[in-house]
Amino acid sequence: MDTKKKWLIFWGILAALFVGSFGIVLSGNFPQFTIPFSVFASDDKETKKEELPKLNVLALKDVNDQTLLEEQTKKIDALNTAFADNNSFSSSQAMSDAIEKVYGPAKDGKNIFDLYRKIYPMVSSEESGFVSVNLVGFGQRLVDDQTMTTQRQVWSFTDTSGSRHDYTVNLRFNDKELNELTAEDGSDVKSIITKDDTYLDKSADFETAWTELIRRGTDTQLYRQMEKAGMDSNQTEFKALEKSMNITDPSGFFELFKDTRGDITHAYLSGFYHTNTPTDGQSDYYFRVPTSAKDIATFVVVYDRLQQKIVSINRQ
Repeated sequence: MDTKKKWLIFWGILAALFVGSFGIVLSGNFPQFTIPFSVFASDDKETKKEELPKLNVLALKDVNDQTLLEEQTKKIDALNTAFADNNSFSSSQAMSDAIEKVYGPAKDGKNIFDLYRKIYPMVSSEESGFVSVNLVGFGQRLVDDQTMTTQRQVWSFTDTSGSRHDYTVNLRFNDKELNELTAEDGSDVKSIITKDDTYLDKSADFETAWTELIRRGTDTQLYRQMEKAGMDSNQTEFKALEKSMNITDPSGFFELFKDTRGDITHAYLSGFYHTNTPTDGQSDYYFRVPTSAKDIATFVVVYDRLQQKIVSINRQ
């Protein structure tokens, strides 16, 4: 093919392309190209931070321990007066009437019947008799977000040989009803509580100690660092933090730090319980910690009232 023909073919093809392009412009039918959005999407997906619920708190500042103690000792005195009459033990119904007169109607009468059946060997024989009811512990707890008073009692009986028989009775109640009653054989009582125990009014001291623990122990930045590293309780910075806590046995602080995600204000007070044991008076303070939208962990903070110091923190 000569050069002239080659040029004719070239210009013919070029003209055809030009006419075709011009036709597309006039018709508006531009070719469409789709680029997947995923090309621009980042591989790093941000996880939405879980919102933890806020829980109701037992208002410790509204509690006067001494007034609460006087209310409990009055109930104990009323029980002892009622049980001084042997007719109060003549039947489960008679005993139930005596108890409900002091604590209000029982939510479940079977609990009182079970207690009567347990002590029946002591009240059904002339060779044994009732001695006394003593208070060994008391406090308050939030139950379904309602404040309930708690008592731990020891019921003592004796037989003709002089042997003593104890039963431990736990009660939970409010102004309207006796919400719960449980009983067990024996007792581990070391010291009973009386209305003369004036040093029980120590809630303000605990609040001071707890506020200081929150101030020292809250460190969300350290928590995030530990979370990335696998939450090792032996991490150097955490060990330094743990050592700075004014706690006799700080070993349980790690679990509290972990569950509150480094912010101790996320531990919500739900109750307390006072005793005179082991020798100088111990109080247990109960805290609830939301660990997810539905799950809650419970911690017991043991406090020495005489030393005014937190003894330990235990996850239940």
